[in-house]
Amino acid sequence: MIVSLLQSGLSGKEMVLHLLCMLFAITISFSFHEFMHARVAVWLGDQTPANMGRLTLNPMAHMDPVGTVLILVAGFGWGKPVMYNPNRLNRFKSDRAMNIMVHLAGVTGNLIIALLASVVLGCISAVLTVNNHIAFQTILLVMLYTISFSLMLLAFNLLPIPPLDGFHVLEELLPYKVRSSQGYLQFQRYSPMALWVLFLAGTFMRIPLLSWIIEVIEYPFSLLCGLVQTLFFNLVNMLV
Repeated sequence: MIVSLLQSGLSGKEMVLHLLCMLFAITISFSFHEFMHARVAVWLGDQTPANMGRLTLNPMAHMDPVGTVLILVAGFGWGKPVMYNPNRLNRFKSDRAMNIMVHLAGVTGNLIIALLASVVLGCISAVLTVNNHIAFQTILLVMLYTISFSLMLLAFNLLPIPPLDGFHVLEELLPYKVRSSQGYLQFQRYSPMALWVLFLAGTFMRIPLLSWIIEVIEYPFSLLCGLVQTLFFNLVNMLV
């Protein structure tokens, strides 16, 4: 991300503006993702996230230094995982269903943020057709980055690789016999290396496999955000 920004040909002031917009988008995307994990876990009966100070939108409670740097440099990253105790979830009868709800809460939060940003983007895009003020241009830029980072975080976390949310959802759907097998335990231990292999392949071999996979997962959600944006653009455009 930063490398692309440096190669964009923008002026110094423009790069600073873009960087600030990026940081805002990253902050809200990570914070709401982790907050949603905490909120759903607490709602389902486990107070562990609240006791650990994670039931907050304060970004300082959720940002992971390595994950933040990676998203700025490589275009993907992660926040500080929310810890919870599955044995304390008691709102519903199905333990598996509650665990899946907790793990899907983060990506659901990212989709909510992306959709809300799409609403604002559609409205601002319509306003810019009659008033091209710098403030509206800045809001538009912030919304574009917010949608981009939120969908990236959503897609990245849906990868079925530990310790990502997609893996934990898949794990809950597997039979106990499979989850307790030696082969599965070895897969769980070594498969995180696949993320680094994909990352290094994109960085040093110029084969962006991870980016391609994330883009495929992103596509339906991006399409939905585009439809929302178009809807609100047309609605506001009729008014202005």
